Amino acid sequence: MKSFLIISFLFCFFTFLGQDTTKMIVVIDAGHGGKDPGNLHQTKGLLDEKDLNLAMALKAGGYIEQFLGHAIEVVYSRKSDEFISLEDRVKMANSINAAYFISVHCNASENNSVVGTETHIHTFESTMSNKLAHEIQIQFKERAGRHSRGVKIKNDRLGNLLVLKESKMPAVLVETGFMTNPHEEAYLNSEKGQDIIASAIFRAFRDFVKTHHKIEMQLAEKPNEEVKNEPVWKIQIFASTGPVSLDNPDFLSVGDAVEELILSNSNSAFNYKYYVGAFKTKKDAKDKLKEIRDGVFKDAFLVKFE
Repeated sequence: MKSFLIISFLFCFFTFLGQDTTKMIVVIDAGHGGKDPGNLHQTKGLLDEKDLNLAMALKAGGYIEQFLGHAIEVVYSRKSDEFISLEDRVKMANSINAAYFISVHCNASENNSVVGTETHIHTFESTMSNKLAHEIQIQFKERAGRHSRGVKIKNDRLGNLLVLKESKMPAVLVETGFMTNPHEEAYLNSEKGQDIIASAIFRAFRDFVKTHHKIEMQLAEKPNEEVKNEPVWKIQIFASTGPVSLDNPDFLSVGDAVEELILSNSNSAFNYKYYVGAFKTKKDAKDKLKEIRDGVFKDAFLVKFE
């Protein structure tokens, strides 16, 4: 037993030495895993909670890596279907001096009509956890269009959650929806639903670190496209890990044709990108960008193709 503890300590120590200490670390924790499935699927053919958690955690972490990776390092508690104890998740986060801990889960209720998102913290005295949790719930309600059940503390759930109580950094546990509601379960199993939930978590974290750490979002990588004689400006409205129908109501609301570009050689997980327009001047592109941001796609931005 003593040898095991020494080996475990050395592993954590050298893992920490291998971290880029110039970057702030956020741990993205996919709840459950392996022999612990979490909430079981309610509809035949759909996923158990452990698999939904992992899919959304990887997507949320991917957004952070893509847009904030210059200043923030993402460490995942797990990247596959494996069992990791709650104690080990907390020990890992504490040992690498993580700045934040975000745990992703799905909810369940005896009443299958219950829907909505929740973000849990230990107590309201956890000031930074509280602020981050409220940012997440704002994004779920105002931008993702989900029903918000608010920020919850230990008194609401009649007990402590170990990953929140024992973590040394601000920590939140996000309940992304109720698997016991048929419509919400289907949403959580859909590529679009997972992308929207993950991007809401990302946007909340992005706004939070911008406010409290002055970290700005970096420019997205320039997509691979054939070289053209004259540069054009396009407006990226969305990025996804999988294809999205161009007949999607959100896309149709833009009022212009949406172009899908698949990046087969990109290191990013978000290989499907969606653009509007091909403007010869930046001014024309910015005029259209303002119009688009007044609609559904508040985070749309310009990309120059040369």
